Amino acid sequence: MRTAIVFWGGAAAMQVHVGVDGTVDRAAAPPLNAAAPPVGSDHMVSLSPRMQTLSTLQKRATELMQLQLSPEAKSVIVDVLLPVVDQEIVPAIAKEFATAQGELKSLMDALEAGTTKAVASKTTAVARDVTLVGNQEAWHELLEAYEKCEAQKDDSCEDRKQQCADKRAAAEAKCAAADAAANIDFTKICLPETCNLKTNPTCGSQTVQQETDGWLADVRAKMEAFQQLETECREMTDDATASCTDADTHCAADHCAGERTAYQQKKDEAIASEGPALLAKCEFGRAAQAKCADLTAVHDLIAKIKATNRQDALSEPDRIAEFAAVQRLICLLKALHDEGDLSAEATTVCAGKTPYPHTFDFFDQKIADLTTVNSIACTETKFTFSGYEWTTGAKTADFAKAQVSHAFTADPASEPFVACGAGAGVSTSAGGTQAPCEAAAAGQGGWQLVRHVGPGNSWHPATDQLTGSAVYGTPSGPTSSEAWSVKFDLGEVTEFLFSTGDCQKWLVAEKSAVMGFYADAPRQIESSSLSATPYTAKWYRRQGASEDPWISITDHHPAIGAGDILYGGANFGSTHASAVLPIHDGANVYIRVKQTVCHEAAAGQGGWQLVRHVGPGNSWHPATDQLTGSAVYGTPSGPTSSEAWSVKFDLGEVTEF
Repeated sequence: MRTAIVFWGGAAAMQVHVGVDGTVDRAAAPPLNAAAPPVGSDHMVSLSPRMQTLSTLQKRATELMQLQLSPEAKSVIVDVLLPVVDQEIVPAIAKEFATAQGELKSLMDALEAGTTKAVASKTTAVARDVTLVGNQEAWHELLEAYEKCEAQKDDSCEDRKQQCADKRAAAEAKCAAADAAANIDFTKICLPETCNLKTNPTCGSQTVQQETDGWLADVRAKMEAFQQLETECREMTDDATASCTDADTHCAADHCAGERTAYQQKKDEAIASEGPALLAKCEFGRAAQAKCADLTAVHDLIAKIKATNRQDALSEPDRIAEFAAVQRLICLLKALHDEGDLSAEATTVCAGKTPYPHTFDFFDQKIADLTTVNSIACTETKFTFSGYEWTTGAKTADFAKAQVSHAFTADPASEPFVACGAGAGVSTSAGGTQAPCEAAAAGQGGWQLVRHVGPGNSWHPATDQLTGSAVYGTPSGPTSSEAWSVKFDLGEVTEFLFSTGDCQKWLVAEKSAVMGFYADAPRQIESSSLSATPYTAKWYRRQGASEDPWISITDHHPAIGAGDILYGGANFGSTHASAVLPIHDGANVYIRVKQTVCHEAAAGQGGWQLVRHVGPGNSWHPATDQLTGSAVYGTPSGPTSSEAWSVKFDLGEVTEF
C-alpha cells in the first residue's frame, strides 16, 4: 500500500478516513486539539513523493476543517488543494502509467521483432533441411541405379564369358573332328610291290585293283568330310574368337559411367547441403533462444506491473488504489467546499468515484499471437524441420531414413541444438579473421559499396544487370533505409561481394562468375557465409531480363523460400525479397577493382614503405642525396600531403624502389 488519507473535521466532529482501497469511513472526531497522525503511522503510509504531497494536503485539509471552512479556507481548497491534486498528483499517476506502458511496449516491440526473425529463420532452416533430405533421397536413388547397373554389367559379363567358353569348346571339338576325319589308314591298301601271295593269298592284280578302288573311295569320302569339318572348325573358331573378344571388351568397358557420375554429383550436392542446413538450424535455434529471452523479459515486467507494494512506477494495483483514493479526495474536497461539511450522503457519493481509465490487458492478445505454435511458443522441447534424417554410406545398404525431432534448449547459455556445439553451424570467415562482409562494411579490404537497398519487400530498382550504369538515390551507407546506387566502371571490377545489411549472409564471386548470360546454371562462388572454400550455385542472368542477375548463396529456386537471395533488380518483390530484406536490414553490393602496385603502396600494402614525398607545385624534391637515404626534412604526413618531407632509410637494405 502506498497511501492512506485521513481528514479530521473540527466543526463536524467527524473523522473521515479514505483508504487505498477507496473505502470512506466516518467516526467520532478526536478533540480539536488532537494532533494529526504522523506520516508513517498506521493511519498514514507515505511511500512515494506523490504520497508525501497527499500527506501534506491531508494536514492542510485538517487545518481547514478546524477553521470550519471560513472564506479563506474555501479559497485554499479551490486555489491550492484541488489544483495540486488535479495538476500534480493525477498527471503523476498518468505519467507512471505511461512509463510502465512504454517499458512494456519497448519489450513487446523487441519480442515481435525477435519472433519475426525466429519464424523467418525457421522457414530458412526448414527449406534447407528439405533440400538436404531431397538431395540425400536422390543420392540414394541414383546410387541404387548405379549399383543395379553394375550388377547387370557383372551378370552380362559372366554370360558373355560363358558364351565365349562354350563357343571355344565347340570349336575345339569341331576341329578335333576335322583332324580325325583327315586320318587315313594306309595299311588297308595292298600295293603290288609289297604283295606276297604266301602271306596274302588274296593279293593279286584283281584284288589289288578292287581294294585300291575301295580305298580311294574311302579316302575321297574322308576328304570330303574333312573339308566340311575343317570349314566348320575355322568358322566356329573365328566365331569363338569374336565372342571372347566381345566378352573381354564388354567386361572391360565402363557401362555405368553415366549412372556413377549422376550419383556422385548428387552425393556431392547432398554433402554440400549439410553445412547450410546445419547452419540454418543453428541460426534458427539462436534466434528462438533470443525470442524466448525477450518473452521472459516481457513476463518479468508484467509480473512487476501486477505486483503490489512495489514503491515504484510499475505496480498497477498500487496505481489503481492511488487513483481511486485521489478521485475520492477530490470529491470530498469539493463536497467540503460546497457544503461546508462532509455529510453521510456526500461521503457515499464520493465512495463511488473509482474510475480508472487505463489498462494493460490489450497486450495479452498480442502476447498470445506471438506465442502460438507457428510463432514459437517457447514451451517447445523439440523442433521438427523436414521431419526426417538420413544416415548415408558407400552402399545403399548403409542408407537409413528415420523420423527425427531435434531437442531444443531455450537457455542461451547452452547451444540450442546438440549439433551446434563446439562452434558448429556458426557463420565465420576462414582462419578466424574478419569476414569479408564485416571488413567491407567497415570500409576495409579494398571493397567499395556501390549499391544498397533497404529493408522492405522489393529488390534494387536498378535494371542495368550490374553493369554499373544505374545511378539513383543518395549514397548513405550499408544500413540506410533508402535504396541508392552509384556509377562504377565494370572494366575495372575484379570481384563482387553481395551481402545482407546485417552481414549474416554474404558471398564473394569473381566478375567472370557474375557476368555473361546464363539461366539456372552453376556459377563459381569463391567463399560465402556458408563455406570458406569455393563451390557453385545456380544463378540467372538472361538477356533482356531487367531483374537479373539473380545471385544467391545456394541454388536459385530453393534459395527463394530460404531467404538466401542476395541480389535482384527491377524492384522485384514476392518471396524473393520478403524472405530476406525485411529480416536482414536490406542488402548491399560491394566491388573490388584492379589494384596496381602504386595502389597497394599507397594503402600501406605489399611491403612498401613511403620514405619521401613532394606536394603539388612547381619544384621537385628538396633532397640532394641522390636517393642514398640520408636526406631528412619536413613532417611525414602521407602520400597526398601538400608539404614536402623525407625520412632516413638504409640504402643497404633496399631491394626495390
